[in-house]
Amino acid sequence: MVGAGRWDSYAKFYNLVLKTVAAQRQQLFQHLALSEPLKVYIAGCGSGLDLPYLPAQSAVLGVDFSAEMLKQSAQLQQQLQAQGHPLALTLQQGRAELSGLADNSVDLVLLHLILAVTDQPQALLQEAIRVLKPGGVISIWDKFAPQQISRLRRIADYFSRRLGTTLLLQIDDLLQPHSLVIMQRHRMLYGQMQHLMMTTDSTTHNKERG
Repeated sequence: MVGAGRWDSYAKFYNLVLKTVAAQRQQLFQHLALSEPLKVYIAGCGSGLDLPYLPAQSAVLGVDFSAEMLKQSAQLQQQLQAQGHPLALTLQQGRAELSGLADNSVDLVLLHLILAVTDQPQALLQEAIRVLKPGGVISIWDKFAPQQISRLRRIADYFSRRLGTTLLLQIDDLLQPHSLVIMQRHRMLYGQMQHLMMTTDSTTHNKERG
């Protein structure tokens, strides 16, 4: 929707804006209940706000097309290292749907606040599925539109797209072509935001919460 240069400029105040949903981020990692070191792919890692919640010693690939965002991720990694929370972090500038990871190679894929930003959400989801190990987890957290989209929301989307995000993405339509099992679905902010934990394992129990 907008180029890397725009997101470079957003990096100056990105963390300040994202403080408004910091409690949601903390809550979703409570849902994930991570404990042991993992191999993790963070698609659209931004300034690295997910990093403190990952288990120490995890091997993490973070991809973002903004160089300024990646600089902030690197700085945060150094801070975590100094605090005794080391991560084997690799940062890569580029498109998140082209991670370069091997098939079935990671335990956890984080798609946090990225599907509504990318102009290729279906390709990004397909990439997440490709790199996920059998029994691994895909964590999606974003703003999603209801099935019935109001005229007001469509007008607001016209302006939000110029800032780099859409208000019209419908998660169930996005998931429909794929054989993913929703392990948990948590609705936040009266359903405007959702957190979904998914896997390719059909034996996993399904749980949804309002």
